Order: sequence, then structure tokens, then C-alpha cells
Amino acid sequence: MKRLAASALILASLTGCFRMSVRSPAPRDGAPVSRMGVSLVEGLTTSNVAAAECRHGLSRVDVYWPWWSPFVYAFTFGIVAPLRAEYVCAKGPEASDGGETEVPPSVPGL
Repeated sequence: MKRLAASALILASLTGCFRMSVRSPAPRDGAPVSRMGVSLVEGLTTSNVAAAECRHGLSRVDVYWPWWSPFVYAFTFGIVAPLRAEYVCAKGPEASDGGETEVPPSVPGL
């Protein structure tokens, strides 16, 4: 029983928090938008941020585990891990002639 308790304690101490942040030098346009997603089967599939409403790209993206995510991860034996993605759209260049500026198409997800 002591060996099982020690193994459980060591296993619990090896878990960590997941957080990924991406920042660009583009100025921010508006408030952060938050979306929930999941990572399935030990990270083989993951949620992605596809922000179609951001015409000029993203200024900031943060993807992290909410405080309750490790409980769901442990309960499902690593099959499901909830993720929260927060992003801020980038401010576009100001048009000098008042017309609509050309926006390149987004790169499709892999």
C-alpha cells in the first residue's frame, strides 16, 4: 500500500500546467475573445484558433488549461484535456484613400 501511495504521489508531482502564448508586434484591436476546446488522446489532436472575424490576423493568442482541466484529464485517463484559447485581433493598416485594403487569404490549418 505504501508503494502505491508513493507511486501516486510521484505521478501527481510530475504533472504540470500547459500554457502557450504567441505575441505579434501588431497593435491590438478590441477586447480578448475566449473559446473552449479539447485536446484528445494525449495531445494527438488539439483545438486550433481559427478567427475568421480577424481580417488582419491575430495580435495575441494564449492557449492554456483552465484550473479544472487536470481533474477532467485524470478522470478520463488522459483521453480528454479541456483547453481555453484567448485571442485578440490585430488592428489593420489605415487606408489613406478611404478605400478597402487588400487582405491576403489565411493559411489553411494543417
